[in-house]
Amino acid sequence: MVLFGVSNRLSDIIEIVNARGKRVRKIVLNMPEEKRPRTKDLDTRLRELRERPMILSLNEFIPQQGDEYFVVPVTPKKYELISLLIEKYGLHFARLVHPTAFISPYTSLGQGVFVGACSVVGPGCVLEDHVSIGRGVTVGHDVILHPYVRVNPGSNIAGHVEVFDGALVGLGASIIEELVVGRNAVVAAGAVVLKDVPERTLVAGVPAVAKKVYDN
Repeated sequence: MVLFGVSNRLSDIIEIVNARGKRVRKIVLNMPEEKRPRTKDLDTRLRELRERPMILSLNEFIPQQGDEYFVVPVTPKKYELISLLIEKYGLHFARLVHPTAFISPYTSLGQGVFVGACSVVGPGCVLEDHVSIGRGVTVGHDVILHPYVRVNPGSNIAGHVEVFDGALVGLGASIIEELVVGRNAVVAAGAVVLKDVPERTLVAGVPAVAKKVYDN
């Protein structure tokens, strides 16, 4: 498998790849790694995981028959990188689902979907392209998660919720049934959402209330 970019969830991704009986052969960096004082850098992670993939720049990347592809970052820049890879190389992207996760057979998964360990996705759900679900998440029945939605670990989304493109559901947040979370909205960590969230709006608290509206 070929991975593009790096992020703090790299170890989770490599774990799932190995659990599928595959190996990460290459990591392609589209920009210099941003090293942060309280997180592990790429070299440290690979050394601890005993992985030795080839590290390439995007300019050195050449698609090869039989390769599978996955984009690692979950920041908004992920959209730009995926758009470039599709436009320049016509790539399609693998789904990565941890073996301890349960995905209902009555759920639809788009390309590039990530589902972490011990998460549950109920029947009738639609997870569109490049949705990311962290560890220990519960997604109820008939939920629609549009492209690039991020659901952080420990969150709970009740049935018949619709979350629009690029929205973020923070660590341990809960959303009750039959609500809508707008495009590029942010549900803060630990928030309990009892009513619809407008697009580009940050909500926080118990119950969640609007704290900020983003310009774009």
